[in-house]
Amino acid sequence: MNPFRKAGGMLLVALAALAGNWLGDTLRATTTGEPGHQLGLVHTSKAGQTVLGLNVALTNFVPALVLALLAGKPRTLYAFISGAVISTLLGDSYERALARWLGSNRP
Repeated sequence: MNPFRKAGGMLLVALAALAGNWLGDTLRATTTGEPGHQLGLVHTSKAGQTVLGLNVALTNFVPALVLALLAGKPRTLYAFISGAVISTLLGDSYERALARWLGSNRP
C-alpha cells in the first residue's frame, strides 16, 4: 500500500469536511442572520489587533471527519455532506458554550 496515496486520500477527506463545514456555515448565516465563521489566515480582533491563525470550527470539523471515516466509501462525499449538515444545524454553539465556561472559571 502506497503511503503517499493513503496520505493524499486522508487530505482529500479533510478538505471535503472543511468545504462542507464552510457550505453549512454559509447556509446557516444566510438563513438565520447570525455571523458565520471566518475561514482565513488573518483575523482582526475587536480591539483592532491582528491575530494570525486559521479560524476553523473544529467542533464541527472533527465530527464530520469521524463520521466520514466510520461510514466507509466514498469517504469524501460523506465528509462533505456530514460537514455541511453539522455546520448548518449546530453552527458554533459548542465553541460559544466552551468560551463562556472558560470565562466563568477564571480566578
